Amino acid sequence: MPRTRLPFRPQCISLWRAIACGAALLTFGGAPAIAQTPLIGPPGILSYEDEDDEDFDDELEEPAPSFDAVFGGRLRRPPAGMPARGQGEQAPTNDLLSEPLAAVEIEGNATIPDYAIFRHIRCRANRPVSEHQIEEDVQALIHTRYFFRVTPVLRAGDEGTVLVFQVTERPILRSVEFKGNKKIKTSELSANTGLVEGHAYDVSTNRECVERLKSLYREKGFRHAEITLEKGGDPNDRDVVFAIQEGPKVRVWKISFEGNRDIRGGILKTKLATKTVLLWFFGGEFDPELVANDASALKRYYADLGYFDAEIDHECREAPESGKVEVVFKVREGKRYNVRNITIEGNEVLTQAQLLEGQKLKTGKPFSARFLQQDVNRMKEEYDELGRLFSKVEPTPRFLEQPGWVDVVYHIEEDQPRMIGVINIRIRGDHPHTQEGVVRNQVNRFLKPGHLASGKNLRMAQAVLQGHQIWDRTQPARIDVVPGNPLDYMPQMPIARGQSLDDDDLFREVAPFDLGSRSLQETFYRPALEALLSEDESDSEFVSPSATEVPATEAAATVRREMSALPTTRRLKADAAPQLAAVDVDAELASVARPASLPGSLPGPPQHRLPQARQVAPAPAAGRSFAPADEAPAYLAYNIDPDTIFGQPDEEIVIRGQSPQDVVRSQSIDGYGQPIPQNYLGAVSPQGDPFGDAFNRPGEPSFVDVNVDVSEGRTGRLMFGVGVNSDAGVVGQFTLQEDNFNILRPPRSWADIMNGQAWRGGGQSFRLEAMPGSEVSRYLVSWQDPYFLRTDYSLGVSGFYYNRFYNEWTEDRLGGRISLGRLLTRYWSLSTALRLENVDVRDFRTPAPPDLMAVKGDNFLSTALITLSHDTRDSAFLPTMGHLFEVSYEQGFGEFTYPRVETSASQIFTVWERPDGLGKHLLTLRGQLGWTGDDTPIFERFYAGGYSSFRGFAFRGVTPREMGFRVGGQWMSLGTVEYMAPITADDNIRVVGFSDFGTVESDVSMDNFRATVGFGFRLIIPAMGPAPIALDFAWPLVDQDEDNRRVFSFYVGFTR
Repeated sequence: MPRTRLPFRPQCISLWRAIACGAALLTFGGAPAIAQTPLIGPPGILSYEDEDDEDFDDELEEPAPSFDAVFGGRLRRPPAGMPARGQGEQAPTNDLLSEPLAAVEIEGNATIPDYAIFRHIRCRANRPVSEHQIEEDVQALIHTRYFFRVTPVLRAGDEGTVLVFQVTERPILRSVEFKGNKKIKTSELSANTGLVEGHAYDVSTNRECVERLKSLYREKGFRHAEITLEKGGDPNDRDVVFAIQEGPKVRVWKISFEGNRDIRGGILKTKLATKTVLLWFFGGEFDPELVANDASALKRYYADLGYFDAEIDHECREAPESGKVEVVFKVREGKRYNVRNITIEGNEVLTQAQLLEGQKLKTGKPFSARFLQQDVNRMKEEYDELGRLFSKVEPTPRFLEQPGWVDVVYHIEEDQPRMIGVINIRIRGDHPHTQEGVVRNQVNRFLKPGHLASGKNLRMAQAVLQGHQIWDRTQPARIDVVPGNPLDYMPQMPIARGQSLDDDDLFREVAPFDLGSRSLQETFYRPALEALLSEDESDSEFVSPSATEVPATEAAATVRREMSALPTTRRLKADAAPQLAAVDVDAELASVARPASLPGSLPGPPQHRLPQARQVAPAPAAGRSFAPADEAPAYLAYNIDPDTIFGQPDEEIVIRGQSPQDVVRSQSIDGYGQPIPQNYLGAVSPQGDPFGDAFNRPGEPSFVDVNVDVSEGRTGRLMFGVGVNSDAGVVGQFTLQEDNFNILRPPRSWADIMNGQAWRGGGQSFRLEAMPGSEVSRYLVSWQDPYFLRTDYSLGVSGFYYNRFYNEWTEDRLGGRISLGRLLTRYWSLSTALRLENVDVRDFRTPAPPDLMAVKGDNFLSTALITLSHDTRDSAFLPTMGHLFEVSYEQGFGEFTYPRVETSASQIFTVWERPDGLGKHLLTLRGQLGWTGDDTPIFERFYAGGYSSFRGFAFRGVTPREMGFRVGGQWMSLGTVEYMAPITADDNIRVVGFSDFGTVESDVSMDNFRATVGFGFRLIIPAMGPAPIALDFAWPLVDQDEDNRRVFSFYVGFTR
């Protein structure tokens, strides 16, 4: 039986005092006492208490006496010569802990069984223990909240040392009850409090639960809820009862504005996070802090539009009985400031006229923060195009004494040209399996070592990464540039003994280096750095070599460098063009030093490491010979022109002691080669160069390392959708898609399948799609590699089955397609495709036109297609600017031999927009032309009609007819003029007015011209996907008798 102690009660105080006095008399009077040894810890502290439980302290007005209480806070050893029970002498603590424990016991537990306590302690019998381990066990018991006090005691028994945990239990919670809750379920309230019957009873915890419940009710909108402890606030209680008065749910029923003259309230509402209730039951939760933040947001919005003196106050008018709140924003707009003057300071490379060309913010017009930011971005882009990535354009408004006017001053720091050095790749994720080559394929089109670090290319590379499906959208891909040392990327040349640095005949004059080319392809930078792109990329972790050898090429066969016999320093004027030149070097020895650590962490300053190379002496200059070095070892060193670093001396700056005869030990080529760079200032001073980079040529290009940081996202998707439109009826969709597919990574084990390694990591796309429908069905499997064989070419392969029920016949298609494409520039793309299909035409009535009878049954169709497109639109759905132009040529061969030419173009203009850039009115012009040859089968001819081509007519309602059948045409000409404007402040509902016109003919003509006019709506519902819901009404103005008309056409899609 375990040793237990009954819970202490206040009426037992006198009894405990008697026991304590008796124990003290017995001990000091020589009577035997139980030998107990305190644990070594803070002096005088033998027991551990839960200091947070103040209410339990109230219950224990006098704590139960323990040995530390009897002897004044310190357990003392019995007097010398007095034997302990079961042992002749009291042993020291260290002796008791030196051997394994004989037993571990619990005392004082009246309601909690021993086995429940032993779950939380690690000390066990027959095992040695330490003081630290015992202390951890005590803390573990305290943290269970089962005990108010835990005291460890060591006793020396007959069988060895016994460890006893003396515990003082907390009261046990008998029941938990919630009264008055109707809007929130009891299970949710119980989970929020965490109180469990049978666990420890704690008054302070009960009071914390009250605050938790109040917070929960506030989150749910019950801001006037009152919660009290009906039971559970007294230490003598064992039941907890929460009395709840929920009150009404407080909702915002109305938001109004007072004092706003220039900006209507509907627009201001779009800037608020506070929303009104929807349909009496949804949304509209009232939060006073959120309302205050909305007032600040409105003030910022007004300031962005030039209302710098605007003041926004708010008032919340609440009806406590109903919970209805009206939020009133009181606006004092003040004057809208106009721009008086625009000036630029600090520009030297670009003129003010260049920087202000095409500016949006104009003098004499109202101030707009949006236009200001656009101008800043454009100026920054001008410098970025020159490789000056760290240039700064800081606009500063200067308010004038005259009210309502402001001057804008742009302060510019132009920086210096930057070249791309090393591209570091970091792929984040719990277990990333994407190959590094996938990232390099995406950025190498825009970023290449040795090229000018164009800001436009950097942004394009980042946009490509952020738009790719394999990267996490919640942690967008990031490209950072880190300044590097240009000397880390210079090619190196061997230096043999006897090559004097003061020989003038070694150096030749060459043409100056021209930064206008924006590339160092004709210099020594490019051949060396281009080797970085040829690194082997595999599935394994990227390992950074210390240096990459560059093979000899004709482009790098001769490296020129102009050096001066007398290394001196001069300042260059701001407009002086930088010049680089070089001596002849064997190209086989050209190499580039790489930083010691590339991926995994952002690199610090690159570390130099010189590779080994064979000894090659430069060819002697004309009229000069060299004495051969006697088997002298060759060393690689950077061939750095001091003039490149310091320039030429001028009359104002003269540096003494720079004679070529000055030799410093650190410059000995017998050691580590020339210093990098060979600094003629710092070399003679132990403190280094006192001028730092003060004499660096201002136009000299520097280097930046590009750090690409991406996070692997969820690339596998299983989607279900449904769509309905007037052309195809109801269509269901089931799609399985993997955007990080790897066809060369089959599973090698079952573990590869379980951890997602199989078939993944190559950046390819795989799609399996099933779209059954009432009128059209399609089943597709496709694979595409956007960077086939690590090139800029994309390769796609697909197979499909297609079924369509037309009015005249049923058509089945089974086939495949192979496509090859390339993105030529940012906007231009070229693609080719080979299509092979078996087309089955059946289920048509007879008699039928000859062209239809000719294709009855199976038909083998084979065509080759080439398409050129130019796309500058800012969005695929509802674009607001740009154009799309496509032209294609398709040639049929085999059973059907015919040519086919199609071209289409669309242009979007923004006619008007609000000052904040929203509320755009759009004018769209579209045109489409097509012609196909005489041998074109009937199922490949042109048809028009429906919501996507010719509104006002039914699907395929515009076409030549024969014997009552729609047989299609060989010539198509269609056009559209459309005007769109939003009718809500958030642009989610728009109205369109349009006119469609054109014809489809059997030959090239416009004899049967048609035209329609109409209007429609575009509804954007974010939960239903990016494509808007289209509802159009159209009526023909000019039509033909055989046309099929349709007034209403629509498209509704939903995908999850």
